[in-house]
Amino acid sequence: MTDKELLDWLEKQEGLGLISDDAGRWAVSTGGIQNVPESAFPIDIASTFFVEKEYWKSTIKEAIEEAIKKEDE
Repeated sequence: MTDKELLDWLEKQEGLGLISDDAGRWAVSTGGIQNVPESAFPIDIASTFFVEKEYWKSTIKEAIEEAIKKEDE
């Protein structure tokens, strides 16, 4: 997939988080908790993401590709 296709896919998802750690790794988290924003306008929220170690990748592209692969399983 092209970079644009990967970003388009990610943009269409709900509840996923593209996150990085302090070591330069990236992951797309499908699990976590947050307060639910019930507003038409952006509000402050607190989020906690759960990422298993095998899903941390070196690049954003690899992280999105892994999320797509995980979804297809």
